[in-house]
Amino acid sequence: MAAPQVYGQQNDPAGDLQRQMATAAAQTGARAAAERGRAGVYEVTAYIQENPASLKTMCFCIGLLLMIFSIVTLINPFAVLFMPRHYLANIYNIMFGVIICICDGKESWMRSCGDVQAKLFQKAFILANPAGRAMFYIYVGTMTMLLVPGDGLWMIIYIILGSALCLLALTMLFMQYCGHLCGGRNYGHMNTQNSGQV
Repeated sequence: MAAPQVYGQQNDPAGDLQRQMATAAAQTGARAAAERGRAGVYEVTAYIQENPASLKTMCFCIGLLLMIFSIVTLINPFAVLFMPRHYLANIYNIMFGVIICICDGKESWMRSCGDVQAKLFQKAFILANPAGRAMFYIYVGTMTMLLVPGDGLWMIIYIILGSALCLLALTMLFMQYCGHLCGGRNYGHMNTQNSGQV
């Protein structure tokens, strides 16, 4: 009777083949896990990039006020003689106000509304990035100031809302690109501490 073959012996071709296959499978699995991990990190960092709570609150309030004043201006019975462009501008302002409130609203509120914030960030990825969101806010703010419906009190209200939105957007851009100069919490201070320890 022949002796049973033991896998893993030194000069065993079947054992060598098994080890090579196991090594190749492990390397393939590790590469796939690394790729998925990298994709997950990119996705997470895209959603982590957000403004401080006070800035988010102010942007949310400005978006809410923009919606409210645009709705009031649309249904104002004393302003029947508005030009059609004012109605159109107010409809756009309502939509922009909704988008601003979705972008800077509390995440738990947005999840309870069908995860509308994640869907918006997925469809309009530029709004998930603070710099892209700031550029959108500058656009909305300047359009709000330039397409002022009427004059008097409404003009003052819309100029204040538009300029506040532009100012908040400039603050967001400053924090995005110059925050590390002001000792921001996530702007590279870990690298300087680690390089000092090495």
